Amino acid sequence: MRWTAPPDRRETQLLVFAFCVFFFAYHFDNSLRLFGFDPETTHGTVLRSLGLGSTKIIGTDGRRPPGWRDSVENEIFGTWIWEEGQVAGDGNERSQAVGVGAHGAAWLSRKEVGKLRGGSLGSSTVNDGFLRWGEDIPQSKLVRHVPGYSILDNIIIFDGTVYVVTDDPNAFPSMASIVTAAGLGMNEWKFISIKDARDTLGSYGAILHGVTWMSADTTPHNSTLLALWRTHSSLDPYITSSGQTTLSPPTRLFFPQVRVFSDPNPLPHFHMIRRRRIDTGFHPFLLKAAFPQLTVMYQEDWEDYHKLPLPFVIQRIVVADREAAEVSLKPGQPVFSPAFDLSGTSHWWEPVRHTLLSFLGEAPPTKKKVVTYIHRQSEQTGVRLRDEDHAALVRALNKTQRDYGHEVHIVSSVFDENSWAERMGAVVKSTVLLGPYGPDLLDCLFMKPAPRPTLMEFFPTDTFARDEELVAGSRGIRYIAWSKDRKFTSENLPTVASPAGTQEASVDVASVIKAIRDALARR
Repeated sequence: MRWTAPPDRRETQLLVFAFCVFFFAYHFDNSLRLFGFDPETTHGTVLRSLGLGSTKIIGTDGRRPPGWRDSVENEIFGTWIWEEGQVAGDGNERSQAVGVGAHGAAWLSRKEVGKLRGGSLGSSTVNDGFLRWGEDIPQSKLVRHVPGYSILDNIIIFDGTVYVVTDDPNAFPSMASIVTAAGLGMNEWKFISIKDARDTLGSYGAILHGVTWMSADTTPHNSTLLALWRTHSSLDPYITSSGQTTLSPPTRLFFPQVRVFSDPNPLPHFHMIRRRRIDTGFHPFLLKAAFPQLTVMYQEDWEDYHKLPLPFVIQRIVVADREAAEVSLKPGQPVFSPAFDLSGTSHWWEPVRHTLLSFLGEAPPTKKKVVTYIHRQSEQTGVRLRDEDHAALVRALNKTQRDYGHEVHIVSSVFDENSWAERMGAVVKSTVLLGPYGPDLLDCLFMKPAPRPTLMEFFPTDTFARDEELVAGSRGIRYIAWSKDRKFTSENLPTVASPAGTQEASVDVASVIKAIRDALARR
């Protein structure tokens, strides 16, 4: 056969075979991946088994590829599976349910968490702490407002002044209706034009990401937390009965006019003395349990921001100022009532209530109706029942528990007598909550919504305040006020005359017990 003759069948097969061998050998790594093998592992396994070669390749996890590892490396690093963005381990360490493990702690991996209350977990990083805006300085925007309760975007704080950057001040309410309270830590709030802002604030600054809350009041109040959340919740008119919401959680709460401690500063060499923290109007445990993402900052922290040599942009701020709200109040209205004029849903408190329920743990299901009496007999100020009426009410409640099988809790307003968790654990499952007028009954916010709960409040003769009635009504809780044997409901409330100082209230125990039994009989 001449050499120029066409190849026969055998020669064609040899050529195809040789070409395939060359192709797979030349693209060895890709060929291994095609069949599901890791190239580095295969290289290492084959060559090390032949006693040939080593590698200087280091993977993203800081180790050599699997096929090149030896017993020393496994001893040092372990044989855990390492994945990008995950803690090394066998996978069980990435999440844990409540009550599991040595300490019963719970956690979730980043992928499992996903969106957290409307904002992506970790959506900003440590690289996002500063803004270089150049000539395009962030402009302030009014999001929501009623007198005393406002939501604004892009407020800038710098050198003792809080700036609202705008060329149209008329698009905003008067500054006095946003912030009125004056004090050492409040600084001056003022409108500033964009041009003047460029000259005063420069071309860059730091940013406080997320939602910031601020209580501008000079004195603490037990309504601060609910007023701030009610204002914040107006941004989501579709909060569900199960507490689902698109709202981002508040990140920090400023008290710019309240110091951390209420007692005088000790001498330097007595720095280990335990200090008395300021009363913020709500139990410190409540904030940590219902708003675990929230950091509380006081006047000292606020001053620190103003002393730094560059401006800070507050991305979004929710401001509560009771003094600014008081100007718009009608006679008898609670100071936090303007916040309820904002748009919202009847489920506005459910995200907070469900978060607290998660903290306390799910109570075992029960068909028993629950009655909780919060007494103030150990308080030195405020309203309390007469001792004989208190004793008679306790006896009657205990008898109701024995005769009808209801679950009764009698807890004190003084936390030295009952732990916070014990009291809140009783409140969240209560069908009926009762007690004398005082800040403690604001916990009715956490009562379970069904069957329809009832709040009963005891007042001294010829006194009445609407604080708890307004809160109860906003959540669909039936409200009853008692003055001796006189019973008032939301349809026939008495004239407002708030109790002042230390007073005693008297009640007709038989009438109260009958009203409790009627409330428990409702479906």
